[in-house]
Parts: sequence; C-alpha cells; structure tokens
Amino acid sequence: MSDWQELRIILNRTALEGAYAVLSRWGIEHFAVEDSALVDEAKRRGWGDYFPEQKASEQAAILCYFSDNRLDQAEQEALRRELQNLRDYGFDPGPVLIVEGQVREEDWAQAWKQYYRPVRIGQVLIQPAWEPLEREPGPGQVVVYLDPGMAFGTGTHPSTAMCIEFLQHLSLEGRTVWDIGTGSGILAIIAAKLGAQVEAVDIDPVAVRAARENRDLNKLEFPIEQGTLEDLQGQPQVILANIVAHVIAPMLPQVQKILAPRGFFIASGVVADWDGEILAQANQAGLRLLRRKQQGEWTAYLFQRGD
Repeated sequence: MSDWQELRIILNRTALEGAYAVLSRWGIEHFAVEDSALVDEAKRRGWGDYFPEQKASEQAAILCYFSDNRLDQAEQEALRRELQNLRDYGFDPGPVLIVEGQVREEDWAQAWKQYYRPVRIGQVLIQPAWEPLEREPGPGQVVVYLDPGMAFGTGTHPSTAMCIEFLQHLSLEGRTVWDIGTGSGILAIIAAKLGAQVEAVDIDPVAVRAARENRDLNKLEFPIEQGTLEDLQGQPQVILANIVAHVIAPMLPQVQKILAPRGFFIASGVVADWDGEILAQANQAGLRLLRRKQQGEWTAYLFQRGD
C-alpha cells in the first residue's frame, strides 16, 4: 500500500464556500471536511450511528490527499496566500494554516475495525472477516464475510441495510442482478448467495479491488469491473444502485429501458430533500413504486418496470 500526502487546511467555517472555489481552481476536487457543526447536524438528522466527540469551534479543517502530484512547500504557501486573500471577496478566513502529513492506505483500511461488529439483517449475517463466528449459521441463514477496507458498504449504514431487506423479499434464484456502484461488494455478494447471477461495477478502482477481495473471501465467482451502468450488456431482472440521489435520478430512464419486463430496481442513498424528485422522475420514466422505506434521513425504494 502506498503513502499519501495529507494537507490539513484550517480556516474559519464561514469561509468554506470560498475555499472550495479556490481548491477547484487548483484542480483539487476531492477532499474531506472536519467541522463540529456538520457533526451536530448529522446527529440531529440521524445520519449515521456513530459520531466522534468534538469540541464546538468556529474553525473547520479541509483535508486533501495526494498520491501523485504532491504540493511542495512553495505550492503550499501559494495556496495558503490565495485562501488568505479570500477576505478580498467578502469572506473572513481568519488565520489560514496548512499542516502537511503522511498517511498510509493501510492506516485508513485498518483503523475503523475496532468499531465494526457482526450485523444481522433478516436472515443475512454480515460477519467481519477477521473475527470468528460466534455460532454456526442456522437454517436458511446467509453469512457474508466482509472486509470493506476503504470502500463503502458494511451493512451498518441505513442505505445499505434497507437494500439488504429489499433483496430478501425478492426471489433471486437464477435471476440476473447488476450492482451499480458496488463499493465493498456487499450487496452483490448477498445477491449471489441468494442464488442470483451477478455482475458488479464501480467507478472507483479502490472499491473494485475491495469488492473482488470480498467476493473471493466468500468463495464466489462473478465479474466485478471498473465502470458504470453503460458498461454492462444484457437485460437483468434486478438492478441495484446504493449510491446518491443526484446519480440515481438521471439513471432512471435508462434503468426502465434496460430492465427485463417486470424487472426490479432497488435504489438507495437518497436523503429526504430528494425524495419527491426521485419519485416524480421514476414515475415519468415508467417505473412503478412497490415499496418505500425510510430510516432517519435516508430513503430506499423498490421499483418495478411498468409494462
């Protein structure tokens, strides 16, 4: 695993929007934000089941990671000055500080494991790969061994859990299932263990690698490739997309076109603000809503192709 350069940019929260514009000009499109106000909002809305302890602060930190094209000291200083100059555009960044560090991929992949425990959803038991089973599986129980690493999908997030519930309500034996944005591969693996013929894709090569490792860990064989819905060929009976609303929405007409007659589309990862938009666009695309589930601020849907 490789080392990554970490740049921690500390500035006033009120200047975050201006800072995002500066980072975009530098070609830095992917970053994380540490902000006590975001944690408080997530708690209030029920976005998740674990929240780190943080002291209230008027400052926030933007964390940028580089494996290639790292920023040297001169470039870091130029970036700091540009962020500091946001005051010229009506922002108050306060004193801007950039702290450089190094992070190993292995640290990211291992640190969270102390918080991950076996999860049971219906007849599916999601078992951390590094822990032994407490007892032998019961009749009809499906055990999925998982080591998500740096990919999304442990079964603990509401969006994933609701997809797992929907999968267990479908008859998947012998059916073709496509998992779009497979992440750790958890949904694809469950579908395969429920008898489906599975194909999975993800745009993130880290996710593809993690999903393949988890597939092999569960002694399964099905293709997992880097790509999107457009890269798959055929007419599946079920399509899964546990992604985000602004990616799901434009997929809906294509999903209706690709699905086999009376096929099913499971969509999740939608926050409440997008609920009406997803329902309206699905209806317009010709997808009939069979079930809708909500946990906290997250919504999941089971649609069927309307023929």
